Amino acid sequence: MRRKNRILLTVLMTGALVLMALPVQPVEAFANDGVNQVSYRGLLPGDIVILGTPGSFFDYLIPGDYSHTVIYCGLVQQGEQIWDRTNKVWMAPGTPYVIHSTKSDSQGNGFGYDRWDVAVNAHAEDALVLRVLKGNGVPLTSSDRAAVINFLKSQLSGGTDGYPVGPAYDWGWTSKQVFASETNPLSGVKGYYCSEAAWAAYTYVLGIDLDAETSTLGLGVSPDDLWHSQYTSVIAGEVGSTTWSAASGLYKLTVFIDEIYYDNDYDPWPKGAGEEYIKTFVGDGIFPTAQGFPGSGKIGETPDGYWSRSGSGALDWNKYTYSVVNYWRSVKVRVEAWEEDSIDSDDQYPVFQWYWSASTWHQYVGNGWYWSGYRVDLGDCRYTIYFRIDYVAW
Repeated sequence: MRRKNRILLTVLMTGALVLMALPVQPVEAFANDGVNQVSYRGLLPGDIVILGTPGSFFDYLIPGDYSHTVIYCGLVQQGEQIWDRTNKVWMAPGTPYVIHSTKSDSQGNGFGYDRWDVAVNAHAEDALVLRVLKGNGVPLTSSDRAAVINFLKSQLSGGTDGYPVGPAYDWGWTSKQVFASETNPLSGVKGYYCSEAAWAAYTYVLGIDLDAETSTLGLGVSPDDLWHSQYTSVIAGEVGSTTWSAASGLYKLTVFIDEIYYDNDYDPWPKGAGEEYIKTFVGDGIFPTAQGFPGSGKIGETPDGYWSRSGSGALDWNKYTYSVVNYWRSVKVRVEAWEEDSIDSDDQYPVFQWYWSASTWHQYVGNGWYWSGYRVDLGDCRYTIYFRIDYVAW
């Protein structure tokens, strides 16, 4: 277990009162933790940005690799009144801006607007930009995106212009509420924490649950939960010395898991019989979208449920995964077959994987379906998998 998760477990085990006591101390939260050069070019309203700086205070306190979340709103339009919570002025038309919940001496306590360069570029060393697809792989429409942003704006206690800043920042990270007006039972605060706001908007407006349930003990929704969601893909970012932009072009990768033939039963009767499930990691070669099947598709510790079979044989999975890939990033398709058993620990079969460097997958764009071949034999199981990569007019 990583050091930061051990700290969170200590907080949880000592009770919610510890979490409630945190705001008493003066906190310049999520500020001065590093800089990055991630661009808003190529982004669309509703895209989500998660931020973190290794070794910072909140890096240790919040589970996962990322500690803050903002939602990109687009450019300020002529006639809009978007309040700059940090500089205490109305933003000029054409300014790229985000909405987020944070607690800061300079930015104010709670939900409000900030310029992109302040909330993203001057906020952390590392950043990942996430784009959401619907469950069937269909991109969001412009009206979908507008509805997500308008919902978030409607939660501001100062109205759509966000002045004054509010509602307050919610320190009850182990819970989540859809509406900022709801009282968190752990903290007693009406408001959002950062990743909760993104989760709430997509849940309420589009019925898309972005919580991958990978946080410690499965509580709350963390920035990493948004990253590991089956509905999000990494389209831009900066990690270490590598920066990449969505403006270089984005494509949709579809993978169809047709069949897996299992040669061996790792937990034969009387322990269990063919309790099979799969995990997939598809999309960006370093930061792929994670899914688990069957069940809800959330990766979690293990996906919900399994498929049963008797002895060796084939399972006709017929499962699709969808992700967005950046034109100049590597691409990965990884399928893991597992056998779940309530007596022994889970058993993993040999892994199927495709990996293409940043240019070698370009030949597949717009050319329809490709396949692995029939029952590719990897030892204890055989995979039959298809994929295609298509241009999308985002």
